[in-house]
Amino acid sequence: MFISAETYEVPLLPPEGSTFDSCDWSVLSKFWHPVAFSADVQKEPVSARLLDIDLVVYRTVSGISVALDQCPHRGTRLSNGKLLSDELVCPMHGLRFDGQGSCTMVPSNPSNELSISPQLRLITFMVEERYGIVWTNLSGEPLWPLPEWEGIKNDSLKNVYIPSDTWNASAPRHVENFNDIAHFPWVHSQTFGAENVEPVPLYNVDETEFGLSFEIPYLEGGNRFPDEVKSEDRQVTYRYELTFPFSTLLIISPDDSDYVQYFGDTVCPVSACETKIFQVVTDTTGSPDEEFLVPESVAINNEDKDLVQGQRPQGLPLNLQLEGNIPADRMSIKYRRALSEKFKLGCHP
Repeated sequence: MFISAETYEVPLLPPEGSTFDSCDWSVLSKFWHPVAFSADVQKEPVSARLLDIDLVVYRTVSGISVALDQCPHRGTRLSNGKLLSDELVCPMHGLRFDGQGSCTMVPSNPSNELSISPQLRLITFMVEERYGIVWTNLSGEPLWPLPEWEGIKNDSLKNVYIPSDTWNASAPRHVENFNDIAHFPWVHSQTFGAENVEPVPLYNVDETEFGLSFEIPYLEGGNRFPDEVKSEDRQVTYRYELTFPFSTLLIISPDDSDYVQYFGDTVCPVSACETKIFQVVTDTTGSPDEEFLVPESVAINNEDKDLVQGQRPQGLPLNLQLEGNIPADRMSIKYRRALSEKFKLGCHP
């Protein structure tokens, strides 16, 4: 009910009652994570949650800002406020904050000549806009760079944004599902999965500077590519490029044409078992068919959603003896080893 009179700092990192182990929280706070689509942050503040921290995302003429969703005056949620004259306004007492988080006005002050306490400053975080996504880093000391997404970063190609969805699943469970093809004929039979169940060919997983990558062939059921090739099924090559910890670029290339699709997938670990998904796609046509790609991608995600949400344990076992493994799991095995060995995730004292 009360915070000790001996406490002189606002409790923040990690938050009390966090769903993450404190060691995992400390490591994950050093990565860049997505919190919003840029297009959704315009004339009103937007609420977000990352690693159990409530955030407010807002835009001023100086750019995008991410701050703790807590007014330093009386702890009100600033995301319930508004933007007025290019400043964020607290909904309770009307305090105003600029894009750097400085308080510029206290309306109840009897005189404008009164100085504003330096305590009335927002706790702000590093922020960057890339690929039409707002990314933030809670630590202020990034351990790893943002992903480099070929095609999607090409300004001459139009990007299509898939509506965000939040899953009751851990972020790494989603990542493993996105990077797995053995489930395609079983889970995606109504979208692109092949009708015939074929063995997954052995493939090599390469370690890259900032992640993992692999290529694998697959015979897709149906023909979903706008390249004028007339065929009921399409032989394609998938190239997966994972950037630690939770971002993947999937490059899809039909073998019988020059068409290429670039599909970026990244997730926000809202809490240990809640994950918000951000996806962006483009292709070499330069103007991908949004009316097809959006419903198709939503349908594919929905085929996965219940299954991933139902996986137990919800956390990702980094001890490879806790779950059985098959040859098709080469990617997930290397992924789990890297999370444990490279970043010491899951290494709880």
